[in-house]
Amino acid sequence: MIEITCTKTVAEQADPETLQKVLTIFLQQLFPGEHSVSLYLTDDMEMRELNREFRERDQTTDVLSWSYWEDDPDAKCVGDLAVSLEQVTRQAQENDWPVETELARMLAHGCAHLAGWDHERSEEEARKMLELEIELLQLAGYSSIYSSGPSNK
Repeated sequence: MIEITCTKTVAEQADPETLQKVLTIFLQQLFPGEHSVSLYLTDDMEMRELNREFRERDQTTDVLSWSYWEDDPDAKCVGDLAVSLEQVTRQAQENDWPVETELARMLAHGCAHLAGWDHERSEEEARKMLELEIELLQLAGYSSIYSSGPSNK
């Protein structure tokens, strides 16, 4: 099961059916068996508060993740994701691709974090994590977005 919650300010900006499809593909690839994830779509102001509370960084960010799977590989819910649709929209404009594509990219990134990957540990892990994200995006039908390279990671 995939639970999607949106703040009022972003509720009309995302297609729940597409999000369900994309997240289902990512979960099936990363977590064998039946698993679920919770997705919270919000705005920059709330994302800044979450980032400050959980990462001690007083700025907005694109995606945050909280993994339950790392502590309990048998957990049905692998974790929670929070995404700022305002930040995702800016990044989509910078990368010159649709918001839906950037949102899928952030979901792949967040799901990789839920599976235990961390691009901040080392350059090697960052490279491998990006390769995983590209593979996930290709499986979900976003096959050519990195041909010109992302301007924002």
